[in-house]
Amino acid sequence: MRTVPLHIGILGAGVSGMTAAWLLQHDHQVTLIEKAPRPGGHVETLPITVDGHTVHAELGPRFFFDTAYPYFLALLRLLAVPIRWSDARVSFTDVARRHTTVLPPRSPRHVASLLRSPRLVRHVLSLRRLINEQPAVAATRDFSRTLRQHLATGGYPASFGPEFVYPFLAACWGAPLDRLPEFPVYSLLKGMPSGKKPGFYEIDGGMGRYVQAFADELRKVDIRLGAGARSVDRHHDGFSVEDERGKRHGFDRLIVATSARDAAHLLRGVPAAVEMQAVVGSFSHFETEIAIHGDASFMPTDRRDWSHNNLFLEGETAWMSDWQGPRDGVPVIRSWLPKGRPLPRPLYGRRSFHHLMMSPENAVLQRRIAALQGHSGLWVTGMYAVDVDNHESALLSALVPAHALAPASQNLARLIAAVAPDALHRLEVLPALLPPPPASEGDHAFSLPTVPSGP
Repeated sequence: MRTVPLHIGILGAGVSGMTAAWLLQHDHQVTLIEKAPRPGGHVETLPITVDGHTVHAELGPRFFFDTAYPYFLALLRLLAVPIRWSDARVSFTDVARRHTTVLPPRSPRHVASLLRSPRLVRHVLSLRRLINEQPAVAATRDFSRTLRQHLATGGYPASFGPEFVYPFLAACWGAPLDRLPEFPVYSLLKGMPSGKKPGFYEIDGGMGRYVQAFADELRKVDIRLGAGARSVDRHHDGFSVEDERGKRHGFDRLIVATSARDAAHLLRGVPAAVEMQAVVGSFSHFETEIAIHGDASFMPTDRRDWSHNNLFLEGETAWMSDWQGPRDGVPVIRSWLPKGRPLPRPLYGRRSFHHLMMSPENAVLQRRIAALQGHSGLWVTGMYAVDVDNHESALLSALVPAHALAPASQNLARLIAAVAPDALHRLEVLPALLPPPPASEGDHAFSLPTVPSGP
């Protein structure tokens, strides 16, 4: 069926909004509206120069790897964005005990420090076992099983959770320590690098380089920056969006590509979106603050222990400092700021986030969203709407409206073809879909595209 050109509004220029615009731009008139003065959403790269070395520090996402990011890696290949690999290096400091464990050990001192505690050795071996279970756990796509349940039924030592893995993973996620045991084990393990290839990719020049390359591809999109959507109305002939400057925009179809919290706010009071607004407003969040700085007091005391990821258990709080300058040996550090501690100095950048709370209920909410997508010409996209809470999920969420509105999209075909043939997930991670409402002219019922065996 030939696609009837429509005027499509996309609210939010994070990865899901930019992806939706990129996929739809050749088939429809697309307007992308973003509150910030730049596209990219959570992506924010700060060039920091210390001792003549420039580090591209990240306030938002930084790491990605093969097992959890096959579609994002495919997009980077299409954009010709250079990436580099680093082997994983982690330190875990129990502040009360004044003890730091470095994994993997990089020196005889690290080995000796580990071997002095048989209990710690058991915890490290249990962590290795848990990470090795990642492929089996990821294959289940089961959000209902919590980490606490997984450890209890898997024969892990009772002390492994509270003494080691709960604070270890809470620090990795910047999550509340008391809530971490009830996170789905599927979400937690999928968000970690594989035990067979422990490490991660980064983008040369920072994530901002990929955002700029992506924005350069949106040649047919009308991009409006610096004035986000203030309100949304639904009329018989489409949507009316008022931006923060008071200007009104009319659209035939609308994609709300914001956080769940912002989407719920924008859709409040829209009669045609009552059900969708209630669902997206049901996700829980926690507040976190991230800082880029050069304060060594937020790192292990002994500089020989400094690693890519430096995890801390301090009282009832778990937090992380992520060393962003190891290649040049410079103290450029990103920390999830523990409450009550003075701000680091020197401070180069700071940002607050309301972060999605991982919960078994999220999968149910995702299926409810899937059943409502396209009703009255409205879609929502974002990392909350698909699979686990990461950049890959935000990208994948944009495929739902793109396939419904432009099933023959040339960029959709290019993206699917560019996914590595050995990718550990394909489009089966999209939530199970219930039958959509009858299609009107210009809309197409969504069905998963046929996935080729390779590029």
